Amino acid sequence: MAVEPTETAWRIQAAVADWTAKADSKASFALTMQSTALAVLGLLTTSTRAAGDLDATVPQVLLWLGVLLMVAGVSCAAWAISPNLSKERRGPDADDDFLYFGHVRHLDPEVLEAALREKDPLPSLSRQVVVMSEIAWTKHRRVQWSLLLAVAGCAAFGLATVAG
Repeated sequence: MAVEPTETAWRIQAAVADWTAKADSKASFALTMQSTALAVLGLLTTSTRAAGDLDATVPQVLLWLGVLLMVAGVSCAAWAISPNLSKERRGPDADDDFLYFGHVRHLDPEVLEAALREKDPLPSLSRQVVVMSEIAWTKHRRVQWSLLLAVAGCAAFGLATVAG
């Protein structure tokens, strides 16, 4: 027995929602770890016993490069977590899209009920799957950048302490 297209679309939508939630979880973890690492490294650099001599030019440049990279990583993680409520690629108005919560909040319950009874959900659902997929992809890329920047920042900190 073949699966109905609308049911398949709902399954895809659920999977994309799960991927989006996973990206948010990874970004939250990255933000927590990177913020903590940045704070600890900041404390270590203020202690000459722990960090060594970071007053020379090369260690100072590496130290500030590490700070900038870590701050950029934290920013990417925060950017990944931030909600995306843009209207691009959604239906032209709320009556055309009864799946997006930003549109549904403007509907009267009777209008929503009529839409659910009378309209084919597949066009709205298909649009929602595409938009959510773009959001999930963007979130994952931002988390990826966050982690790469954090590793580079930690490497710069390490090189600063070795050079000092």
